[in-house]
Amino acid sequence: MNSLLNPEIIKAAATSTLGILSLMCLIIAVVSLGLFRSSPVWAKLFVFILLLAGVSGFGAAVLRQQKPQPPAPEASREFMVGHWQFESAYGEAEAARFYDYAEDGHFKGKNQEFVNGNFRREVVSGTWQFIKLAKDQFRLELTYDNGAAWNGTFRILDHDRIHNLDENYDLVRVAR
Repeated sequence: MNSLLNPEIIKAAATSTLGILSLMCLIIAVVSLGLFRSSPVWAKLFVFILLLAGVSGFGAAVLRQQKPQPPAPEASREFMVGHWQFESAYGEAEAARFYDYAEDGHFKGKNQEFVNGNFRREVVSGTWQFIKLAKDQFRLELTYDNGAAWNGTFRILDHDRIHNLDENYDLVRVAR
């Protein structure tokens, strides 16, 4: 028993949540042995159930504790490189866009629309420009090969999701 109460063992166990839970069980056992050694069986059982419920509740709370989320990545040109997808439904129409943004400033992809029973698919390509506005905001300017231009302001939500502030929709990074 003395080897379990060694300060080095306690110090090592206190560095993790499961170690703290183990220490609680050990402390409850030591306290119970000392205080309830000569008590009647019903009292020992009652106190044991109360202590078990308390430790179980604490253990459940510790194990459910979420790890902190890593901070959102900073807006940069490198962040935008990859395959992004957007899908929406409005009225009788549905649309999806799948774009690959390359490091060299070019993009290619496809626009798909389903409106009033008609499906249209268009392959698109062009160049893109990235303009950093804040740590988590940027402006994306697209110039299509057909001469059309589009731009939007985005906020980074997490590593795989950005939100268009101008048009209120999300883009999701997808694996290729």
